[in-house]
Amino acid sequence: MNGHTNGHSEPRGKRGLVDIIAANTKCTWNRRVENTEMDRFRGIINKKYETKLDNYWQLHEWSIKNYQLFWEEIWHFFGIIASKPYKEIAKNGKGFVDIDWFSGARLNYAENILRFRNSEVAMICIDEEDNEEFITYSDMYEEVERYAAAFRKNGLQMGDRVACYMSNRKEAVYAFLAATSIGAIWGGPLPFYGDKAASKIIRPMLPKFLFTVDRFLDLKVEKTLLNNIPVIVKDLDCLEKIIICPSKQETLSMDIKKIDPRCVFLDDFLKTGRNPDGTVPTLTFEQLPFNYPICINFTSGTTGQPKGLIHGCGTLLPLFRDFGLHCNLKQGDVVLTPYPVGWNLWNLFISCFALGVKVLLMNGCPFYPEIGFWDMMDKYKVAYAFLATTVVDRMEKSDVVPRPGCKLEHLKMLTVGASPVKLQNFDFLLNRVKKDMFLNCLYGATEVIGVFSGFDYNLPVFSAEIQAPALGVDLKCFDSEGNSVVGQKGEMVICTPNPAFPVAVWNDAKGRRLEELYLQKFPGVWCQNDECWIDPNTKGLVVIGRSDDVLNPNGERFGASDIYYAIHTMSELQDYICIGQTNVEGDERVILFVRMKEGCTFDEEFVKKVKHQVETQLTEEHVPSVVLEVQDIPYNLNGKKMERLLKAIVATNEIPETSNIKNPECLEAYCNIPELQGY
Repeated sequence: MNGHTNGHSEPRGKRGLVDIIAANTKCTWNRRVENTEMDRFRGIINKKYETKLDNYWQLHEWSIKNYQLFWEEIWHFFGIIASKPYKEIAKNGKGFVDIDWFSGARLNYAENILRFRNSEVAMICIDEEDNEEFITYSDMYEEVERYAAAFRKNGLQMGDRVACYMSNRKEAVYAFLAATSIGAIWGGPLPFYGDKAASKIIRPMLPKFLFTVDRFLDLKVEKTLLNNIPVIVKDLDCLEKIIICPSKQETLSMDIKKIDPRCVFLDDFLKTGRNPDGTVPTLTFEQLPFNYPICINFTSGTTGQPKGLIHGCGTLLPLFRDFGLHCNLKQGDVVLTPYPVGWNLWNLFISCFALGVKVLLMNGCPFYPEIGFWDMMDKYKVAYAFLATTVVDRMEKSDVVPRPGCKLEHLKMLTVGASPVKLQNFDFLLNRVKKDMFLNCLYGATEVIGVFSGFDYNLPVFSAEIQAPALGVDLKCFDSEGNSVVGQKGEMVICTPNPAFPVAVWNDAKGRRLEELYLQKFPGVWCQNDECWIDPNTKGLVVIGRSDDVLNPNGERFGASDIYYAIHTMSELQDYICIGQTNVEGDERVILFVRMKEGCTFDEEFVKKVKHQVETQLTEEHVPSVVLEVQDIPYNLNGKKMERLLKAIVATNEIPETSNIKNPECLEAYCNIPELQGY
């Protein structure tokens, strides 16, 4: 491993986040790994097309210049199962996402996922109550068969919707694959949502069936979902069955018909699918077009009503690319996912079954000291996991590190993302957790199934930078005029079509929402509305944050992430959040809220220390005008700080209705703060 910087000589502490990374990023990985799937794929391309692609960057250039051929080769490389061949790779319509991929082909998503049907372990299910279960591929196939039979017997048809309001359980996997085997569409809210928030997602789906669980533990706190069902299903006439999965024996003695007459326990529902002789009808896979919808993924709703992005069967291809090529996962490897339905990540990890990769399904929250996170990773021989940046921050602050003897020998790759990754995050994970692992930044979005970022074991990795765009992803940084720029901040855009993009927005009768949301700012390309920067020396990418959340005091543009970088190492701080406040003249000032560590004092001297730290690490223009102590920081359910919500509260002294928040009780403290009035 190489410890040198990338060659910048600019001193630290003169501008913002990207300047700090540019001046201080280190090469944390630079080695040769033999016989990767990426190398094998590149060899196939070289032989078939008589090219001489020597490295990842050359392969990437080929993949975007020949994107139709690239996706065709992914189809063949991973052996997509189809009953009818495609006639055309990409039949272009009117716009960027109006593409009939693999036109003429007929296939089924679930059939491709369930290609392994042997006695090897497919899924390991664990929770906070010390339950553990090992499920084989043949077991999983039989369960999906049972669920599909019950669905069909109870009238589920192509195009019908199945909603899921459940923690991260095996039953959700079975129900999803059973629904997609029939051609039904899947979706649902996070299980942390209350009744009103969950209903904003479930009700617009107009589902025929709703899967739920009685309760679950999260951070050792019991969450009871059955109490929310009456509000969610009231006057939802299209709903025919509410299927309840009991997690404890006592639930079976409940009179669930009092919750709603349509309620039925899972086992009773599954029995309805059996033949008169007790056998289960054979699983049948409806053969459907490549773009046929399989799921609706809903955005968080932080800035309005949740948007439902409809994704098709074709998301198989970018997911196989991500896990099979970029992550280089092999049959028998284990991946960890604690992410339930409602998180885009849930959909991503389902694809691993098709690669023969074991999925460690964690029902609960593993990211706190008591659970022994690294011990769990070691025990189950996890090869790959994704961690949110905020989780890594908390681990560092709480000193959550492997115990002596916990070697993490099977851990090949960690990725970090969901918010800007810090240099210190890399330092912590590589110095305190495991030195010899492939650590990288991941960048994706609810809008895509598959991710924008790519990884290659035979490319250098630089700390806090996304190593490279994924294959087939023509990722660029545009300035305000729509010019592609390197070495300066701008809008992140994708310039080639991709099967990972949604095929439509749910309930968009006019069919214009995708264009309005993502295709108007820069015509002809997909604009994700994130600000980014491309390192001219490493080619690495830094995603700074939402482009409409930029702070602009005295004409100086920067992001809250700049401030977070500057103060992250202050030992007195437990947490922090930074926003802008605008007065009637349109001038903006920066406000920093801090949560102190237990035993540390917030006073004028500490405020001076914070401001000095920001000025020293960044510039005088970055120094917050106001620094205030609070007892808690608002986070959404994806683990991201809620700057935009906080800005609205400070501006109006009113708490807007919001569903996607972990700790709504903290918001009241941000209203009517004397230091913020009259600006």
